[in-house]
Amino acid sequence: MKMIRLIYSSLLFWQTLLFASEARLDLGAGPLTVAGNHYRGSDQSKIWVFPIPYFSYKSEKLEAEPSFIRGILFHNRWLAFKLSLVPGLNVESKDNQTRAGMPSLDYSVEVGPMAIVRLWESTDQEVRINFEMPVRESFALSFKKIKPVGMVTVPYVNVIYNPRKENWNFDSEFSVSPMFASERYHQRFYSVASEFQTSTRTAYKAHGGYSGLQTAIVFNKRFHDIGILSFVRWDQLKGAAFRKSPLVKQQNYYLGGLGLFWMFN
Repeated sequence: MKMIRLIYSSLLFWQTLLFASEARLDLGAGPLTVAGNHYRGSDQSKIWVFPIPYFSYKSEKLEAEPSFIRGILFHNRWLAFKLSLVPGLNVESKDNQTRAGMPSLDYSVEVGPMAIVRLWESTDQEVRINFEMPVRESFALSFKKIKPVGMVTVPYVNVIYNPRKENWNFDSEFSVSPMFASERYHQRFYSVASEFQTSTRTAYKAHGGYSGLQTAIVFNKRFHDIGILSFVRWDQLKGAAFRKSPLVKQQNYYLGGLGLFWMFN
């Protein structure tokens, strides 16, 4: 919930600071259910349920949804520079057999700049293909402090479909990306200090570098007073720099979510 409050507070602050007359703001509330592996490489899964506010805000200076916040620093038709914010889920080690006895992983948030290059656009402007390059610092969020835990970059090709007509088509995005992260970022998830090694878990020090291949698809649609947000993500970890970690039990990672929101406006 601390992660959700941070995102919502950031939205309200940026909205006040960067409000524009052409801004569009949709507000709502409802449950967001997320299901997936505990972490990338885990062979155990979990279901998270968050009762959260839903928001969609778009102006010349800011774009925001529950899964991201992007401040627009510069843009024209083919190039944009933005500031992005992306939340991350937690892992309770007591619920994970592989990490039993190790420190839990707190909720996190990733913040940093991103460049977006529009590679192609259809004549009706309903379909776009972008190359998007975020570089973000990750911060672990605990009750006591906010701790930087390394950098990550996910340079991806993103296919975006935004139908202009009012019909049953969903707005959608499909992206494919190699992932890269710093040594400190990988160590947070995959290193095993000597004090935590066991007969089945050897000591290991993770290194930075390639972090796997990510694919994701997102659908969202508003039907009168009901908003729908859904997404599916699959990562392939073959060849990742941390693949020999004893905390990596499988090379596929799955994450999916569905949100149903009652809209206030």
